[in-house]
Amino acid sequence: MISENIGWSLYAILDKESVKERSLTRLAEEAIAGGAGILQLRNKISASDEFYADALEIKEVTQHFNIPLIINDRLDIALAAKADGVHLGQDDLPFAEARKLLGKQMILGVSVHNFNEFEIALKGKPDYWGVGTIYPSLSKTELQSAGIKIIEQLRPKTTLPLIAIGGITVENLEPVIQAGADGVAVISDLFGRQNVCSRAQEFVKEVKQVKDSLVVA
Repeated sequence: MISENIGWSLYAILDKESVKERSLTRLAEEAIAGGAGILQLRNKISASDEFYADALEIKEVTQHFNIPLIINDRLDIALAAKADGVHLGQDDLPFAEARKLLGKQMILGVSVHNFNEFEIALKGKPDYWGVGTIYPSLSKTELQSAGIKIIEQLRPKTTLPLIAIGGITVENLEPVIQAGADGVAVISDLFGRQNVCSRAQEFVKEVKQVKDSLVVA
């Protein structure tokens, strides 16, 4: 299974709009150096050629560190840049069609907000689930937060990684992992920091501590 060799504890989402004029490659390097095991490039503001150029640059970074690069929404960019996969939301390309184009070797991640969306998305044979919105989010203000109940609901239904997203910080992630999430996806509380590497280390350390406490219990 593709997902077995990925460090899911910290899923870093590098959002072009959020980071403004800061260097994407530098931020990617800092997040990975801090322990991010997978990185998603998200760009809702640029033309396709600029998104593609950014993807090529970030791909060099992730390839150097041997971690997967996921492209948000844009399957065409993912394929053209030879990224490792794509992450799709509920309003994007149908998941089953995306899987046909990706083949078995590329990673398909899917966002779900409730059990009905989860059941429908199974047709696409995803490799992991992005689950949320857990807490109120700065980047997804239009979505109502679901809390950890959605994690608790989905955990018994799948063995695939559940990656929680939405307003997650080092300080509030404990109940998320306790509910069954394999890791956390973060934008604001990672790339909004001056020291991205240090914050990434804090995330990875906290996730590990919570997981270790569950094993002991």
